[in-house]
Amino acid sequence: MVKYLYCLISASKDIYYEQAFISISSLKTHNPDAFVSLLTDKETIDSIQNRKADIRNIADEIIVENFESNVGNLKRSRILKTTMRNRVDGDFLYIDSDTIICQDLSDIEKFEFDLGVVLDRHTLIPHNTREFHIKRKLKTILDKSDFYNYPYYFNSGLLFVRDTKFNRDFFKKWNKNYLAGFQKGIIIDQSSLALTNYQLDFPIKELDGKWNVQVWDGANYLRNAKIMHYFNAFGNNYEPFSYTLPLKVKENGNLMESDLSLITNSQGSFGKNAYIIVGDNYKIYCSNIYRFLEKLYKHKFLFKLLDIIFVLPRIINAKLILWRKNK
Repeated sequence: MVKYLYCLISASKDIYYEQAFISISSLKTHNPDAFVSLLTDKETIDSIQNRKADIRNIADEIIVENFESNVGNLKRSRILKTTMRNRVDGDFLYIDSDTIICQDLSDIEKFEFDLGVVLDRHTLIPHNTREFHIKRKLKTILDKSDFYNYPYYFNSGLLFVRDTKFNRDFFKKWNKNYLAGFQKGIIIDQSSLALTNYQLDFPIKELDGKWNVQVWDGANYLRNAKIMHYFNAFGNNYEPFSYTLPLKVKENGNLMESDLSLITNSQGSFGKNAYIIVGDNYKIYCSNIYRFLEKLYKHKFLFKLLDIIFVLPRIINAKLILWRKNK
């Protein structure tokens, strides 16, 4: 039996707890016999008495770890993830909390490999929209060109992990690499995952993208999506899952029938204004110029002013053509 594992560190002021509650609920909707393991800390469990939703009612196994008080929540969550193989027994599919499960996942039992992960943003590093930032972090932890130029970079939001000695050793090394990277200012765990994969001769097998559809980059996998991963970060809101539903759970403590209906049709929550970017437009989207425009857009007045300035030559040219025709 493959367990479904969540790592949860949450304070009452955030919505990570509620996102995990929704993700597990969606898992149970499509997989009523799924065995859910929850790896968490004492503070998160203690906070349940002040919450409306009780995640203990939908988890089958809860493993509570203790941390020193000076270890922040972000670091705690990464420590749990990079050590989970050595804290939880049995094969598992680890799933990030900011996800919605879309269908039956029992095919996971048939996987013949021991360690499987989906590519980050469903593409190789040279085509990744965050190539510059990824390589900068990789160079920080190991400045070797054959490492940071290796094109396969995996998203740690979902990991299929068999319970083998090799995988337990892999996670020990991943945790060691994460803590070393943290000292250098690298707070994410994917860079250290890439380093561990490199150091142990690339044991990670690439999972089909449908198992971790990163919504803003996974258009090719939406139709057959097993799990939708909408991300907590990057400024894109996949509503109602990013905020509206978690806040509703925080307020009411449960999911209504209408909420469950949204969960079962989760592949179409991009909003009314949505556009698929391909070809040369995708290259523009990946460019530093586009990043600059994103930051500029936060200053609405300046952005609008520059937009008008750029369109002025076209307006002037059109008026000149009209004037010449009427002359």
